[in-house]
Amino acid sequence: MSLEAIWRAAVEFVHAHLAYAEPLVFFLGFAEGVPVLSLLVPSSALFLAVGAAHSGAGGSFSDLWLPAAMGAVVGDLATYSIGRLFRHDVARLRYFAGHSGALAAGHAAFERWGALAVIVGKFMGFARPFVPVVAGIVSMPWPLFLVASMLSSLAWAGVFLAPAYGFRWFVG
Repeated sequence: MSLEAIWRAAVEFVHAHLAYAEPLVFFLGFAEGVPVLSLLVPSSALFLAVGAAHSGAGGSFSDLWLPAAMGAVVGDLATYSIGRLFRHDVARLRYFAGHSGALAAGHAAFERWGALAVIVGKFMGFARPFVPVVAGIVSMPWPLFLVASMLSSLAWAGVFLAPAYGFRWFVG
């Protein structure tokens, strides 16, 4: 089977199941912000693939961009809450004890950038899910965290979904 035939079959499948694209990218955005899930689900790369298939099937960018960003915000809020609720014990929780370097990097980012660390952290790969935990640990004000999370999630989702739609526009 040729690459073109595989691509055509994928686009036809996505076109027949466009209703599943929004919940899928919501989950991918959520997974990227949760420390355990982010290691298992390569959301950024999958955004590129889903965006390409969705675009090829005639879907619109905004149909996926907002659910993807909303999923990322919900993931951030979940991990922020873990940091806030368990601030004195996070480093002792099994998963975080094994990733103490990531927590230390998150703390260093907050020392250096403050609230901007939430926005910058969204684009820092492995550290991405740890920054909201640290924001909760350091008791970053809830409204400030929410605004920073929303802005960074919109930007992050757009950066990884937009190339496929831009390519469709470019090639016609």
